[in-house]
Amino acid sequence: MLRNVRIGFSKFGFMVAALQLLPNVFWVLFPPAQNVLTANSSTVPVLEYGEHILGISIVIFLVFLVPRQEGAPVFGRFTAKLSLAAIALCWLGWVLYYIGIQHNALIYAMVVLPPIAFFLAGLAQRIRLISVLSLVFLVFHFAVTLENFPLW
Repeated sequence: MLRNVRIGFSKFGFMVAALQLLPNVFWVLFPPAQNVLTANSSTVPVLEYGEHILGISIVIFLVFLVPRQEGAPVFGRFTAKLSLAAIALCWLGWVLYYIGIQHNALIYAMVVLPPIAFFLAGLAQRIRLISVLSLVFLVFHFAVTLENFPLW
């Protein structure tokens, strides 16, 4: 899984990571008046720490891993555009959240869209490690949210 990658700097990976993290920075600087996500953490240490470690690892890998061979992404630019579209949808979710729409459906959309964006970015860059870790991150991220916002 790692023999086809090398350490470098990925402009696309940096863009995906930065765009995905920007709403979180805004949230820290300007928290919304109504904020149901303040206590969205897990009481299960493996889930809580695993989620954070996976999220940070994915961002680092997005930025600093590049394919060993240059060339067109496996799925072309379309996959990269889908990754950015997932981020745009997540931004829309943040806007709706800030104006007070904080239903569980919106919260779960905001939970699954970042891992989907990371998964697609991994495919676009031909770095399977990122895509695999994104799927594991999705499970952890979803489990933490499920603990705090039950579906039923």
